[in-house]
Parts: sequence; structure tokens; C-alpha cells
Amino acid sequence: MNYKELFTALKNGKIEKCYLFEGEEEFIKHSALLRLRDMVAGGDFAQMNHTRLQDPAPDELIAAAETLPFMSDRRFIEVRQCALLTADKAKEYDPDTAVEKYQDYFLNLPDTACIVFYVRGKAEKRKKMYNLLSKRACVVSFEPLSDQELTQWIAQQLNKSGKKINFACCQQLWFSAGRDLTFLANELDKLTAYLGERTEVTAQDIDAVCVKTTEFKVFDLSDALLSGKGPKALQMLDGLLREGQERLMMLSLLGRQCRQLYYIAVMLENGKRQAEIASELGLNSFIVPKLIPLAKRYTSAQLKKAARLCTETEYLVKSGQMMDAGSLEKVMLEIMSLGKEHT
Repeated sequence: MNYKELFTALKNGKIEKCYLFEGEEEFIKHSALLRLRDMVAGGDFAQMNHTRLQDPAPDELIAAAETLPFMSDRRFIEVRQCALLTADKAKEYDPDTAVEKYQDYFLNLPDTACIVFYVRGKAEKRKKMYNLLSKRACVVSFEPLSDQELTQWIAQQLNKSGKKINFACCQQLWFSAGRDLTFLANELDKLTAYLGERTEVTAQDIDAVCVKTTEFKVFDLSDALLSGKGPKALQMLDGLLREGQERLMMLSLLGRQCRQLYYIAVMLENGKRQAEIASELGLNSFIVPKLIPLAKRYTSAQLKKAARLCTETEYLVKSGQMMDAGSLEKVMLEIMSLGKEHT
């Protein structure tokens, strides 16, 4: 089951006895947990009917599940970071014995309990407990939102505050600020406050208010470097290094962009259009118009050479054959001398 199916079930009043919440999308996962908790153990005695356990031994969890709720139909039991579902090691119980106990107990869970195994990130699917829960519980997977879902989510969040945003600005926002919904929610709050009485978010508002991810800053650096503004790119690199960013990480991002430009150059040579390029390469349609002019400045052979230079230098640094200090600067200087601009 995915999170949409879960919210639909909850809207229809369908609550299971046991759940496993797992997946990389933490913001929606936590929102689902709160929604379910309020439905199960809301009201005046909510705190008395909510038990939160951290990697409990089976006897502790079973005791909580068997405890009758107070002035309510159900008790909500939240199990965090159970070692039976993560890469962690259990400290206070034997994992195999624990799974055996749960195997018997989960056959007849009490109607008065709602248990949620809440895993931060993905659960370890190879573990016996996951296999057990996949048969005896409702497993809800919270995967990262697709581009379309993310765009819709941003628009919906702003709409709650009476603000509007168009498709292009949505893409600009999550491309520059990242896809983490917890962080994006904070950025949307900042945008709402910044707009004041205005209702429409603009590209200029996003540039003025929102924090840029390291990936976006390296994109700006790459853009300056490959558009012939070498001194500006080196100045930007100095600023990123002062922020504590690692050369190797930035070298990897630069290499990725050079590879993308190489693929775009080849596709342009084959008569591909912008929409086709975005679709076939899986790129944000906001960014493709920015990459195409860069790709046109070079031949595909030059861009292939730039991408290979980044990859080979990254390997030399990782293997200890080249010092990290100065490695990225050397690559940037070589890219600057690749060739003349093409029209």
C-alpha cells in the first residue's frame, strides 16, 4: 500500500490492527502517523492512550498491546526503530526468539490496540520480521514524490495560505531548494511571509528568499564555467570551499552535468527537440532550457572529453593517486581550455 491508499482508507474509517510505515519520504510518513494517532487515540485522554516504544523487547510490546485503553476504544502503540526491521542490532533480546513470539501473537491481535512499526528510511526487507509483517500487518511504503506529485504538493501547501504558484516556479523551487518536504515546508512558510499581501509567487521571490542546495550552487558554478566565465566559476568555487563543501563531491556533480550536456549535444545532433530531451533523459523541464545553450557551445566530442576528465580525476583522487587539493581546480582549468564557442 502507498500513502495515498492509506489516506483513502483512513478517510473511509478503515483502521488496521498493525501497520509498518517505511520509506524515504519522512514528512508524509510523519503526517500519516499523526493522522492515524488522532483517529485511534484522540480526544480528552489522548496522552493516556498513546504509548511510544523504542526498539522494545517482545514482552514489552505485547504488554502495551494488552493494556486496555482508558475511556477509548483503542490504544495507539508507536514502535520506533525496531532493530528487527533495520540494520541495527537488538541489544536487549534475541532477534530469532522475538520473531517467533510475534509470529504467534500477531495471529490474534487484540481489537483494542493499533500498533505502528515506524521505520526511518527503508526497512530491511531481507529480515524475518519484515516478512512476518508483510503477511500479518498493513505495510505502507512512503516513496519520494514524483515530479508531478511534488509540484502538486507545493501548490496545495501554498493554496492553504491563499497563495498561488505556477508550474515553472514549482519546478524552480524544488530544483533549487531540494526535494525534502520537511525542508520545503519551511521554505514555503518563508515565501508566504515574504509575499505579504501578494498572492502569486514569482521566480524572483524564490531567488530572493529560498535557500539553495549545494547541488544547485554547483550547477551555477558549472553554468559559469561552461558558458565561458571561468574567473567567475573559480570565485564561486572559492566560496563553496569556504562553506566547507568537499572538492570530490563537487567534482562528481560537475562530471554529472558534463555527461548530461554530452547526451544533450548528441541528441541535438540527431534532431531531438527540447521536450524529447527532457523525457528521454529524465530531466526537469525547468532545467533543460538552461542546459541546451551550454551544450551548443561545444561539440559532443569536447563534452565527452570533459565528462571523462571529471570521472578519471575522481578515480585518481579516490584511489590515492592524486591529491584532493587542487584536483577540481585542475579539471576546471582544463575544461576552460577545451575549445572555442560553437554557433
